[in-house]
Amino acid sequence: MIKKIILKLFPFLRSKSSVEKYTENGNLIFGANSEIKGLSIFIQNPISNKVNIRIGDNCMLSGSILIYNNNAEIIIGNGVFIGTESKLFCYSGIEIGDDTMVSWGVTLIDTNAHSVHSEDRKKDVSDWKKGPSNKDWSKVKHAKIKVEEKSWIGFNSIITKGVVLKEGTIVGCGSVVTESTEPFGVYAGNPAIFIKKSD
Repeated sequence: MIKKIILKLFPFLRSKSSVEKYTENGNLIFGANSEIKGLSIFIQNPISNKVNIRIGDNCMLSGSILIYNNNAEIIIGNGVFIGTESKLFCYSGIEIGDDTMVSWGVTLIDTNAHSVHSEDRKKDVSDWKKGPSNKDWSKVKHAKIKVEEKSWIGFNSIITKGVVLKEGTIVGCGSVVTESTEPFGVYAGNPAIFIKKSD
């Protein structure tokens, strides 16, 4: 009760959300009628007025966006839904088209996060403990992800680097998508395979 009164009298004492922080820094822009208060954002070494995240109109977004390359860009179209506990891990770039639904617990990751060679990985933990900016990304593979309009990604699914989900793709819950899809195809499994065309 006392805390609420103090914050009402002295609003500058309230800590800013990541959405407010990156909007003020010029890293995030979003359109009309978009609800993004439930979104958590981290950008490694952000550059003032370098737009890393563009969000369209009429979106409902929650979950987390983590950008590990301050030149990377995430573009989210109009009318997009992203559910709670979903995560966008970005090093190259991620694009999500209009009228797309991303259910809860979904992961889009455009990088391997670590080298596949053990010798290259052996310093990852010690470097990361010093802070995210100490990680050596030079030996880590990455490629942009694109989710075209009208797609639907079921809960707890994973979309990996370089994948293009063509227009109207449906991904069944719990699937791992490692290859690009056909328009209006239904995919499921680990790794996800084509099941049928959607209606």
